[in-house]
Amino acid sequence: MSGIFAQFRKSVANSVWKSPDERPDLAEIDDKIALGVLLWAVAEADSKFLISEKAKIKEILSSYGKISDKDLPIILNSIETAARERIDLFRFTDEISRDLPYQIKIQIVENLFRVGCADNELDNLELESVRKISSLFGIAHKDFIEAKIKVKKEFGLDTAGF
Repeated sequence: MSGIFAQFRKSVANSVWKSPDERPDLAEIDDKIALGVLLWAVAEADSKFLISEKAKIKEILSSYGKISDKDLPIILNSIETAARERIDLFRFTDEISRDLPYQIKIQIVENLFRVGCADNELDNLELESVRKISSLFGIAHKDFIEAKIKVKKEFGLDTAGF
């Protein structure tokens, strides 16, 4: 990957690993960092980053991203670095989505909804953040709605108004 993600990766590597000898092959964790950054963006969308949202991010990264307990703090540090740097979400999403299969993009959108619903409600700002990322991924509106309904049902939330 090149562009904004490559710049972000270099910044993260320099902040997380002080010695070049300590750095892992970042290509192995790129997708997890990218997923984490998007999850974090949704959690911050309503300006109230809750403990339940951070816990859901950790859970998703551990299960979906298959990140080991050893690597999880490194990934979270990387994600927090991105949050501090306020990356350009449009360019970032455009760049990371180029090589992702459509079904993986839908799974990411579902996980974004899981973070949004972590406090047992889907705030309008969180919803709009997921909608924006979904749109940037080129997700069809029908698939966006299906993902939203699926996750709201998982959390036992009302799906009457979608």
